[in-house]
Amino acid sequence: MLAKARGRVCNRLWAEEMKRLAILALFGIAGWVTAVAITNIMLAFDHNPGCGLDCASPAFTAALLSGAVTVLFFPMFGYLFSRLAKFEFARVIAILAAMVVLALLAAGGYYVLELHARYREAEDARPVVPDFDFMYMAIATRDVQAYTRAQSALAKPLSVIPQWQRCVIDGASCDRKPRRAHMRCKSGVVYVNERDWKAFSLIPRENLMGAIPMKSMDLCEPDNVSDP
Repeated sequence: MLAKARGRVCNRLWAEEMKRLAILALFGIAGWVTAVAITNIMLAFDHNPGCGLDCASPAFTAALLSGAVTVLFFPMFGYLFSRLAKFEFARVIAILAAMVVLALLAAGGYYVLELHARYREAEDARPVVPDFDFMYMAIATRDVQAYTRAQSALAKPLSVIPQWQRCVIDGASCDRKPRRAHMRCKSGVVYVNERDWKAFSLIPRENLMGAIPMKSMDLCEPDNVSDP
C-alpha cells in the first residue's frame, strides 16, 4: 500500500513537472514568434536592415532590444506562472494571447509614431508649388522673419523663413501700415513686412503657368506686373 501511494505521488509530481515544462515551452515558443513579429514591425521603415550592428540605426537598436526583452520575458513569466498558478489549459492560452496582443499593440504604436514621422519628413521635403491664389515663386536670399494674423487682426511673429527656402506670393496689403506681403512657405501662409521684401529673389520660370511675371519685389509699385 505504501509503495502504491508513493508511486501515485511520484506520478502526480511527474505530471506536474511535465505540465510546467509544457507551459515553459509554450511561452518560450510564443516569445520567439512574437519577438520576430515585433522586430519586423519596428523595422518596417528601416532603410538598411541588413547592415547589422556595423551601422545600427535607432530603429534597429530599439527593435533588437524589444525582441531580446520579449524572448526573455515570455519564458520567465511562463515559469513563474507554472509555479504560482494552477494549470488550466484555457487560462494559459488566455494569458498567453493577452501577452502577445499587448506586445503587438506596443510595436504597432511604435509603427504609428514612425509612420507619422515619415509623413512629416515627406511633407517637409515636398516643394512649395504655385496655384491660382499664390502664383509667383520667390526664394529667400537670407533668413526672414514671418508673421501670422492673430484673432485680433494684429500680426505676431510666427517663424523664420530660412535662407534658400522657396515661397509663393499672392500679393501685398499696400493700404496698411506696415505693408505686408501675403505668401505661402513651408510653414504655411505667412506675412512678410515690406522691409524684408528685397530679401526675396523672384523665379519667373517657376511661376504658375500663364502668370504674368512681376518686374521686382516692389510689390506695391503700380507698374510691377508687365503688360502681356
